[in-house]
Amino acid sequence: MEPASSHELIDHISELRLRLRAGSLAGLLAEAGHALAELQLRGAEQTAPAGSKRLQVTAPDRDRLLVDWLNELIYLAEAERWVATEFEIERVTTQSLEVRASGVEVPLPRGLVKAATMHGLRVHDVDGRVEAEVILDV
Repeated sequence: MEPASSHELIDHISELRLRLRAGSLAGLLAEAGHALAELQLRGAEQTAPAGSKRLQVTAPDRDRLLVDWLNELIYLAEAERWVATEFEIERVTTQSLEVRASGVEVPLPRGLVKAATMHGLRVHDVDGRVEAEVILDV
């Protein structure tokens, strides 16, 4: 059984440091999606489910995969007013991710996140778990 995943949000002026922990890379990427949804839906009215989307992200390595994954979710919230809230990881490697994500429509995400950045990015293995820190530009 995979250890419980978790996330912690640390506010700082115009950025937010997201600290993630999970038992696997797949768990870490799903947890990153949950943390982002928590930010994007902060204070929003409850909305009805708005279906699912199949998402694919590729990157040169797992660090960039995390950033590109978050930026894909940020783009969908901004451009399509759709916030992913549940994640079924179909396939993951250190360079690619395929996910079936379910989400909700929102008029405008309340907790506007502009981008996930490479600044201060860390993804590393610790005692059989995967941990990461990524800074979000808010």
